[in-house]
Amino acid sequence: MDLDQILSGLKTRWLGKDLRLYTRVGSTNDIARSLAQRGVRNAVILAETQSEGRGRLSRSWESPRGGIWMSLILQPDIPPAHACWINMAVCVAACRAISSLLDMDAKIKWPNDLLINERKVGGILIEISSDGPHLEYAIVGLGINANIDPSAFPPEWMASSLSYELGHEVPLLILIQGLLLELEEAYERIGGDEIYQEWRQRSVTLGRMVRIASNSGELVGEVEDLADDGAILLRTGGRVVRVLAGDCIHLRGVEGT
Repeated sequence: MDLDQILSGLKTRWLGKDLRLYTRVGSTNDIARSLAQRGVRNAVILAETQSEGRGRLSRSWESPRGGIWMSLILQPDIPPAHACWINMAVCVAACRAISSLLDMDAKIKWPNDLLINERKVGGILIEISSDGPHLEYAIVGLGINANIDPSAFPPEWMASSLSYELGHEVPLLILIQGLLLELEEAYERIGGDEIYQEWRQRSVTLGRMVRIASNSGELVGEVEDLADDGAILLRTGGRVVRVLAGDCIHLRGVEGT
């Protein structure tokens, strides 16, 4: 990657103007958090490889060369209770970039996985810091398997890559630039109905039979709907339960609508 090339073709108004590129890091989120604690905002941390990448529930995430490993430091004007809106906006932005630039049908698996052909090609991790009712900052970690051989990942992950699904390498530079543009546009519409409706429409979890494990236990049922606060409305045991967070496994069922 070349920082000057990325910046020279960047069409954003503000996101990515403070772009910090690393060859190898432990975790882009760790760097972003350290900067955020020192007052940095609206910066983008981009690395060619990560040695300690993490996903949800602190799971390790392989981050070899050829992927997009990025963290953003943002300060949206929303209450901490609505932090799920950040995840919605980022999921939609990533899908838009992949779909428009590569002509691929990118989908979302609740709560934060990016899928192509039912296989994971990326994921999102949101960390927030709040002071009472105020959100001080949000760290948005985004990883996309772009030009990576899927055999680099453990088989149980069911992971793939954009290049594998497309049949050839993807233009990494153009994808990064397009991704930042879509992120900026979605971020500026955070909390809006347009983002929610597209997030819902792109879901492959809606209408599926799932198993959701959380700190409060395990639930199995059909996803009846996805609420505008990011919750799953799960029909289980003759009732509908709201689930705001958890580890979701698809069991069977129809595609989301």
